[in-house]
Amino acid sequence: MRLSEHRPNHRLTQVTLLLLALALTAVGIAGFSSPAKAGPVSLKFDNGRINLGIFKDPILPATSAFPSDDLPVPQRTDITLNGTETNGELSFPAALNTGLQFPYMNVPHPLEDLKIPLTFRLQEPGLTGTYDAATGETHINGKLDVIVVTGTGTSFPVPDGLVDVGVPPLGLLARCRLPGIELNLSTETKAPMTAQRFTGGFGVNGALTGTFDQAPEAVSENGGDCFLVSAVTAGKGAFWLSNGIEKPVPQPPVVQTCENNSDLCKAAITGLTLTRKKKKVKAGKKTKLTLAVTNTGDADAFGVTVGLSSSNKRVKLPKTLDVDVPAGQTTTETIKVKAKRRARGKAKIFAVTEGLSAKTKLKVKKLRKHRKNRR
Repeated sequence: MRLSEHRPNHRLTQVTLLLLALALTAVGIAGFSSPAKAGPVSLKFDNGRINLGIFKDPILPATSAFPSDDLPVPQRTDITLNGTETNGELSFPAALNTGLQFPYMNVPHPLEDLKIPLTFRLQEPGLTGTYDAATGETHINGKLDVIVVTGTGTSFPVPDGLVDVGVPPLGLLARCRLPGIELNLSTETKAPMTAQRFTGGFGVNGALTGTFDQAPEAVSENGGDCFLVSAVTAGKGAFWLSNGIEKPVPQPPVVQTCENNSDLCKAAITGLTLTRKKKKVKAGKKTKLTLAVTNTGDADAFGVTVGLSSSNKRVKLPKTLDVDVPAGQTTTETIKVKAKRRARGKAKIFAVTEGLSAKTKLKVKKLRKHRKNRR
């Protein structure tokens, strides 16, 4: 086979490849070294609800002239978080989201015809999260303080400090702070309140829901009386905050089961067995039987009475036995059986409970008489 006379110029090819490689490297370095630009963003919540202990109420939009005529107006009626977004990564620093970003909201007093003011404050370092522009899926995490106002404060109208900046400032008020509630807001949360992905761009026409397992103990500040606050806010809770959506999507009906309604849990005794280790028992001696009771229900069975009997009047055992059987388990008990000295023949042992029966058989071995040695 003859090679083509039009052979490539290897030197030219090498130079071309080298230049191409240098060009690609330069592009790569330029792309790598170019910093991703962070853009300022704001997230406005104009409707909101809270589950906090016994409270399950709307909190946004807030009333503009609340909670007192003694406090400056107008106040915010919504929550607006200020931060940055970088390639889908969100940051809302606490330094940019002081009390100025949070209105005074209110929930009804549990005992009196009053409204209880409350507000939020971010803990350092603030909130972080992610946003997917293609789907509207959003997640925001961090720690939040819930502050419940209980009065005008021991030093009213002089502020007790400038730590809590706001309109009006918290420094004027007696309050109870629930510190460090873990905030895990997501557009993917479905219960106890339904979240929704943003459909109009970042922070527009969507809802975030977050839950927490336990509200912390309330801490008194500036004379706040916190005994009742701790009592009525204890337990699990949730936040629902939205933009452009007035109410959460209704929750689907809950199918009542044993797991969410203990009244539906029932015990079910479905197994009863009676076994023995030995087939024979000597007259005048004792033996043991094993009774097993099975509960396949989803509730514990307490005091299950098992009736016991013997076909041989000279083979004795207890007439009844009470057994506790946990849900989904089997409980075993030992039964002592005694054959009298004059017992003879066989004995059928019966056990019955809740429509179930079990039996076993014993053979009574005659007691031998000891003969005296003759001289």
